[in-house]
Amino acid sequence: MRISRSASAMVIAILFALPVEAAGIDCAKPASTSDHMICQDKSLLARDKMVRDLYAAALKQDGADKIRERQRRWITKVQSCGDTACIRQAYDDQIGSLLTTKGGRSAATDFQSNSKDGNEGHLSIFGPVDGLIAVSLASTFVGPGGAEAGDVNADGMDGVVPLVKEHTQLSRDACKIGLDRLDPKTWRVSQTGVCDLAAGVTLQGTYRKQ
Repeated sequence: MRISRSASAMVIAILFALPVEAAGIDCAKPASTSDHMICQDKSLLARDKMVRDLYAAALKQDGADKIRERQRRWITKVQSCGDTACIRQAYDDQIGSLLTTKGGRSAATDFQSNSKDGNEGHLSIFGPVDGLIAVSLASTFVGPGGAEAGDVNADGMDGVVPLVKEHTQLSRDACKIGLDRLDPKTWRVSQTGVCDLAAGVTLQGTYRKQ
């Protein structure tokens, strides 16, 4: 589905006019086809809440103009979607992007893992929101040559996934990353399958709150 230039301009104008707290969709008055699809899907509504809160946090701590410009481009992308799969991917991409901002990191809970094999892992969790959590997981491997010699590789995964009985899973192709919340301060991350990560990088380990 395409939208006219005038419709796009209206979306942008609305974004500027509304306060940060009103950035989410009003399902009492859905304004577009994509809004109707979002309002009929609980998982998309949960993602909309995440974007609203992470966007508000980013505006407070990051360059507001840059964050607003990203949000305008994202809204245009969502409005152009013709099905829920497209909308879901657009939301997941935006949530992942917002989690990397200063505000997003401050709104999330950070956990860290240090292993003897040279990996330093970082896990950010935002949520749960209506049963979903946003996960950003990354690890940096420092090889025997050391950082000064450039013997460093990094890789990671992120996503918006359901948290069921303190367990969830990220996946990419044949790689499966299991996450189990042991307590409010600790997550155990397991790695199975074929994970095409950067050389030396592993995401598994015990991550503790910082």
